[in-house]
Amino acid sequence: MTKRRKKVLLSSILFLMLLYYKDDYEYHEQYEILDDDSDAYARYRDGLIYIGDKCFLEQVDVQEGDVLIEDQREYLLNPNLKVYSSYSITDKEARNDIIEVLQHYEDTQPTPWNRSSESMRMEWLLHNLCYDIGYQRDRTTNVDLNNADEETYNKKILKKILKI
Repeated sequence: MTKRRKKVLLSSILFLMLLYYKDDYEYHEQYEILDDDSDAYARYRDGLIYIGDKCFLEQVDVQEGDVLIEDQREYLLNPNLKVYSSYSITDKEARNDIIEVLQHYEDTQPTPWNRSSESMRMEWLLHNLCYDIGYQRDRTTNVDLNNADEETYNKKILKKILKI
């Protein structure tokens, strides 16, 4: 891809992000952390949230609206929580619920994984926009919320522009 084409693509994505977040936004949480009797970690407005390793997730009976998150935080060089089919979660409130559940998960089971909610919102939104315009769908179908991307997506100017 040429530099000019990359600039046009980036400009288009930023424009779409500005349109998406043009109004003031106040998040209203709607999730619940489940007890140990459930295989799911939490329930959010559209379904259940399952968090675990790949083997655990392969055994989950997924229903519409359920979210699978692979816990790859044991990777010491770049701990990660991978949200599968993140492109399908288009509701901002639902994404925020899931991000808050991830923060709760980390608080109760601490590891070297360390991401701010704002940077995760930004990364997830950017992945979804790229997926929607057909850009590198093999890389934007899922969102990898790893430590290495904290600095990339935690920019004050973007937070102010997008009001996230």
